[in-house]
Amino acid sequence: RDRRCRRRSRPDPRFVSPSPQAVAARADDILEPIMAWILMLAFAALAAAVAMAARRGLAALQDSTQVAWIALEAQLVKRQELLVLIVALCAKPMRNEPETLHRVSIAGSAVLAAAKRTNIPALAAADKAHRSAVATLFEHARNHPQLAMSAAFAALRERVATLDARVDERREQYNAAVSVLNFRCHAFPYWLVARSMRVGPAAFLP
Repeated sequence: RDRRCRRRSRPDPRFVSPSPQAVAARADDILEPIMAWILMLAFAALAAAVAMAARRGLAALQDSTQVAWIALEAQLVKRQELLVLIVALCAKPMRNEPETLHRVSIAGSAVLAAAKRTNIPALAAADKAHRSAVATLFEHARNHPQLAMSAAFAALRERVATLDARVDERREQYNAAVSVLNFRCHAFPYWLVARSMRVGPAAFLP
C-alpha cells in the first residue's frame, strides 16, 4: 500500500513546470519574428516618407524653374514691345536703312519664338543677334538729328538698357533654379525618385 501511495505521489513528467530559461527561450522564439516584421514595416514606412518628401521637393524645384522661365519670357515680351515702338519711330528718319530696322524686327521675333518653344540654344543665339541688331540701330540713329536730339528717343534707349538688365537678371535666376534642380537630380535619394517621375537635369541658358 505504501508503494502505491508513493507511486501516486510522484509528479507526472508531462505536467512538470518548465524552467525560467526555457520560458525565456520560448518567448525569444516568438518575439524574434514579430520584431523582424515590425522593423520591416518601420523601414518601409520610412522609405515611403523619404520618397514622398523627395517627390514633393523635386516637384517644387520644377515649379520654381518654370516660374523663373515665365518671368524671363515676360521681360523678353516687354522688351520686344518697346523695340516695335522704337522701330516704328525710326521708320521715317531711317527710311534709307530698311535693313537695319528689319534686322531688329526679325531678331526680336526669333527671340520670342525660341522662348515660347523653350528652345534654349536657339534663344541664346537669337538674343545675341537681337542685341547686336539693336546696338547697330542705335549707332545709326546718331546720324539722324531728329533722333539724336530727341529726349524721348534717349529715354527709350534707357528703357531698352533697363529691360536688357532685367532679362539678364531673370536669366541668372533661371540658371540658379536649374542648378539646384540638377544637383538634386544627381543626389540620393532624389535621383531614384527623379527616374520614376521622368525628371532629368535642365539646360542652362548662357
